[in-house]
Amino acid sequence: MLLCCSGCFRHKMAIEKGFRLRENSGAPMLVPTNGQSSAPGDFQTSKLVLPGGSASAKDQVSRECAINGKIFSLRSASPQDSRYWIVRRPSISGWNTLAGRIDINSQWKIFTRGIARMDENGCFPAGLTALEVRVTIAQNIPLPASEVPLFFYSEQGIGFIDLAPGMEVRLQQFLSPSKSISARSKGTFRPANYWAADYEVIPRHGEGVRLKLTRKVQWGPNGGSGSEEKVLFSLSQQFAQTPVLRLFLEGAYGKRQVSDGILIGASNETQLDTLTDLIYQSDPAKCIRYQGTVCTEFPPGAPSLFYIVWVDGHRTSCLFGTSLAALPRCQPRPEHMMALESAQVFRRLNLDRYAEIYFPHTKRGASQLFLLPGDRIEWRH
Repeated sequence: MLLCCSGCFRHKMAIEKGFRLRENSGAPMLVPTNGQSSAPGDFQTSKLVLPGGSASAKDQVSRECAINGKIFSLRSASPQDSRYWIVRRPSISGWNTLAGRIDINSQWKIFTRGIARMDENGCFPAGLTALEVRVTIAQNIPLPASEVPLFFYSEQGIGFIDLAPGMEVRLQQFLSPSKSISARSKGTFRPANYWAADYEVIPRHGEGVRLKLTRKVQWGPNGGSGSEEKVLFSLSQQFAQTPVLRLFLEGAYGKRQVSDGILIGASNETQLDTLTDLIYQSDPAKCIRYQGTVCTEFPPGAPSLFYIVWVDGHRTSCLFGTSLAALPRCQPRPEHMMALESAQVFRRLNLDRYAEIYFPHTKRGASQLFLLPGDRIEWRH
């Protein structure tokens, strides 16, 4: 069965040269194996081809279609075709030397916001979102292995995740039972209410993403029928008109006050960034009214973020930030370690294109390989 599944996968999907997990002075890097680069030293350049068939969407010579940052830069490789770009980024060794002098996470934030601005200016092929452009760039540059998910889906590595196809937002909450005086005097006990909802992030018709309610659970005396639950069961409708979505996980923002989870949506990433800045100014972080956006706050402990990978052809949900070693088949038992030695991991580039990831087939190597939405794992026996 496994061989049939593997053969079917390889027949339908194009497998390309992909990525390699490399040690770098004790800080492993995930490095593209087919990236073209030049210029020795702390910086290198790579040629980038964006997906899509639209060419010459805008004059790429314009200063509005370029980013010149201290760490990350982007310029056109072909003024006549908006698909071809040159990205300047740290070399493998440059990640070590530059990190001691410059805040790379802050520079990535500046870079991703520049991508959003360029997207608004029509610099990229039609139909691509700023997030899709960012993901394509992240696929073509060496990145610290431990931070790969954050460079793909967050602008500064803390606080929030931009939602992409293959992710799942899961909500659940236990509501405290009633403890009225009359109930205690009669010796009665009213059990807690419980509600849960799962939303899959799927491509939106035209551009961007939308939420699809895939699971809904209600039980208890009230059946989870309160107004709060009704709102959280209707996120698909609330965010139906906002093609870009961002989830703030619970944590410390602003002045380090612990904040509950927040979901925001907007028509473009520039709007999303503006609302994000306003939310960060609150202490604790909370929803802010901003024209053209939608915002929902979650009860404490309610939200968690998962994404979908495929293991031997079977759909599997993993918490955001899961490594290969954290999958059940990779637990340190003899039979699982034998399976790990022959494991293959394929990363989805777009649609039906995948690239294999080469990594040390050890427990340490598996713990350094963090999975992303759409990854495929095959175990050969």
